[in-house]
Amino acid sequence: FASLAFLSSMMALVAAAAGLAGPMVSLPRPMPAAARPAVARISMQLEPSEEVSAAFRSLAIGEDESYDGIMAAYETLKAKNAGNTKAVIKLEVAKDRVMDHRLRQRMSGSLKPDRKFGEDLRPKDAKKPLITLPPFLEEIAELPKRTYLVTNIAVFGIFGLLPVFEASFVSSSIGLNFGIAMFRLYNRGAPDTGNDEDMAMRPVNKRASFLTFGICGLATALGGLLGQLLKPLLFFLSESAAISLGASAALCFACSFFKVQGE
Repeated sequence: FASLAFLSSMMALVAAAAGLAGPMVSLPRPMPAAARPAVARISMQLEPSEEVSAAFRSLAIGEDESYDGIMAAYETLKAKNAGNTKAVIKLEVAKDRVMDHRLRQRMSGSLKPDRKFGEDLRPKDAKKPLITLPPFLEEIAELPKRTYLVTNIAVFGIFGLLPVFEASFVSSSIGLNFGIAMFRLYNRGAPDTGNDEDMAMRPVNKRASFLTFGICGLATALGGLLGQLLKPLLFFLSESAAISLGASAALCFACSFFKVQGE
């Protein structure tokens, strides 16, 4: 009986200890590789692959370039390789790979919106210009950029003012401005090859040449006539200086706003 009492008391003590310690907690077993979260795999996919890195190098841009920078680099290289179909196709493929990589970054949330990248990869709507051309003039006219217009005003103004200081410079002034206007108007809108030698070897566009000569000739005649008509208002100028200024102003307007190169 003493042994039975001792065993029962020991069992009671063990049960009490187990109750104080609480239920046993089993450690979780490691999850199989197929069931693990794909966080690590996603982070690896967000890193540019070798093909994407090569696409960045093909566009000559960094891997943190903005949307505008990517498109600007693509358009610049595309213009330089105009006529080289194989090179243009490679640039198109490189641009698409870079944009796909940016889209995956954006959708995964790793590409946070900031001042450099913007809120998304879509180009922002450009601000509408204050002055627009009517639709029927879009094929033959185009609003100039500010730098292009300022350059024309400076060049034609300098040569147009030559007869103000010497009346014998009228023919030289009009001739120089006529040649400059022909060159500026003919090459306006033509693809930029980035190489003067390639530009010289470019085939002559007969339609553009004819239009250039006609527009510049008409502008010279109308400008000279306008200078004669405005001579009473420009009483401080000689008649030759007024004609030269009128022709120069008309040629400046012609090569700044008209275009002869087709799409």
